[in-house]
Amino acid sequence: MKIWLCLGIVACSGVLAVSAAAQKPKRPVPRTAPTPVRQVVTADERAAKQTASNQLANLSGYLQKFTPMVQPLNDLATADKAGKLSKKASTDYNNAKKKLAIQLTDFGVGLTNLENDFKTKPSLKKYLLKIQGISDLSATAEDSANTGKYDTVREALKGIVQRLSDTVAAMPS
Repeated sequence: MKIWLCLGIVACSGVLAVSAAAQKPKRPVPRTAPTPVRQVVTADERAAKQTASNQLANLSGYLQKFTPMVQPLNDLATADKAGKLSKKASTDYNNAKKKLAIQLTDFGVGLTNLENDFKTKPSLKKYLLKIQGISDLSATAEDSANTGKYDTVREALKGIVQRLSDTVAAMPS
């Protein structure tokens, strides 16, 4: 009987040992994180992003200086059309208007060249939708400056800045 009792205890302890091992929590197997795919940046993309960034910085700075002058320029345009300006004030206003037109033309040349790069280079075509239309907005700004509609000039410049910043943000580093 003692033998049977000893055998029973040994058998029970064996069953308990197996079930206790089965209840231990399994540690998760460490997995290696997948390596991110590096995006290849072409020389055209790098150069275009740099040019767009430069244009964005130049135009943003110009817009900050131009915005406070909009209302006085609109007042001068209205007074000039009504003939209420003195000859010297009218001459100064016309010179300022010509200077503004030249500055906007210079911006327009750079923006048109930039947009043409995006249209003609295959690696840049995927960003064309973001930047497309900046040359048209530049032409609108020039025309509005020549006609004395300075609010329209400011809005066109804001549109150009927005498109340039969207394009720069979409391009890889």
